[in-house]
Amino acid sequence: MSALHSLAQRCKRFSPLLSLPAALLLAQGEAKALLTYNIFESAGNVVVEASGSLNLTGATPIAGDLICGFNGAIYSFQAAICSGVDSVSKRYPISGPSSFPSTAALGGASSVSGISTILYGSANELRLDLAYTSNSPIVSSATFNGTTLAALGFTTTGLIDTWVLNGTSETIQVVIGAPSPAAVPGPLPLLGAGAAFGWARRLRKRTQHL
Repeated sequence: MSALHSLAQRCKRFSPLLSLPAALLLAQGEAKALLTYNIFESAGNVVVEASGSLNLTGATPIAGDLICGFNGAIYSFQAAICSGVDSVSKRYPISGPSSFPSTAALGGASSVSGISTILYGSANELRLDLAYTSNSPIVSSATFNGTTLAALGFTTTGLIDTWVLNGTSETIQVVIGAPSPAAVPGPLPLLGAGAAFGWARRLRKRTQHL
């Protein structure tokens, strides 16, 4: 009995090793949602790519559904970006800048894909395709052929502006530069889990011989 008691006490000391990796992975899934507009150059063109998701819980729609009027647009003086195939969209109030630090004024992209999204900073609105459901992925783009970031007045890279979806903690941001690869869990939590589970397996084998 004393040997079993000693092993039980050792299990208690090592139990945090078993729970820590799971806790770390759960924490990664609890980050608030985010919609990002990346504006970047690709093969001699300027691309706007909208990606992410938004939790609409707490957001109160504005009466009256509207369209962008273009299949793709960038109007810096209005902090306006349209991506995806233009369609009737639901309007949500946002707070943030009313213009971008550039001279871009493009209406009508060379090509678009994905659902309609409309960031309209000067009107304090974000418009999302009527088919969009809360927390679902947003994948949308617009490509403007034969132009450059410099020609549109974007002289620096990185985050240029951020908005908040009113009534929520959700954010919308505009970034100059291509999107980064999707983040993946680091190896240390997984290795820690493997080591902890391996120790637990050896411990069980030892108890079977007592």
